[in-house]
Amino acid sequence: MLEPLAIRAPDHLGDATMAVPAMRGLALAAPGSTVYGPGFLRGLLDALGFPEVALEPATVVPGGGTGVLFKPSFRAAWRWRHLPRRVGLVGNLRAGLLTDPLAAVASEHRRDGYARIAAHLGAPVTAARRERAGPAGTGGAPRFLALNPWSPTATVRWPGFRELADLLSDEIPVVFFAGPGEERAVRAIAGPHPVKAGLALPDFAAALDGCALFVSNDSGAAHFADAAGVPVLVVHGSTDPALTGTGAAVTGGPIWCGPCYRKTCVLGLSCLHRISAASVAAAVRGHLGGLAGSR
Repeated sequence: MLEPLAIRAPDHLGDATMAVPAMRGLALAAPGSTVYGPGFLRGLLDALGFPEVALEPATVVPGGGTGVLFKPSFRAAWRWRHLPRRVGLVGNLRAGLLTDPLAAVASEHRRDGYARIAAHLGAPVTAARRERAGPAGTGGAPRFLALNPWSPTATVRWPGFRELADLLSDEIPVVFFAGPGEERAVRAIAGPHPVKAGLALPDFAAALDGCALFVSNDSGAAHFADAAGVPVLVVHGSTDPALTGTGAAVTGGPIWCGPCYRKTCVLGLSCLHRISAASVAAAVRGHLGGLAGSR
């Protein structure tokens, strides 16, 4: 059994969700640990059945002990540099601030990098995906298709969600989802289609009961939906499913300048415009396993 740890969670929903299996393993192996992170963290951990653990805001600096830095920034490592042991992945010029610097692996999925941090400390890592009772949690046929069209990062926002909804709404009910502060933007995309907006993460997970498939940009919501036990299909443009993806993927094929995780394309391109609504609709129908065609 490990001594209690100070665990710094990532600040973004997708990264924090990918880190949950590793953080859960550490919390179970080191009772009395404290997790430090953003305000949404309580809802995330509650929604995914995380063991009882003390939570502190990201602004709080632990007084001592072993620090486990899932947040990959230089600033986080600098603020925790007084701790006697500091474990994390190298990168962002912070290797010298870690007592246990773990090498980055270029082709490694981000969740596997997080798992290596826990394994370095001897903690077991188990999948984060929540099990639902029966198909999509309903005990019967899934009832609707969920669409997540928004992201604060313009380079990952696929523009075809409204056309996709129009193509499929006669085959299966379509519901758009919007996170806090996103309702106006999502309603403008959704048009006449229904929107569920502003849900706290545990309520978001509950609202996905009966969801046949969650179709999304490469976003935190996609990772959360997958971890909540819902089948996920992600539309990727410049981002690489092998590095940051979850669930199944639709891509426009390789591009010479990718993968890229910039918030703004320096070339003024839009990789996502290469992906048609018809091609995503075909992928949706394939993943529904004939459900749409039978209705």
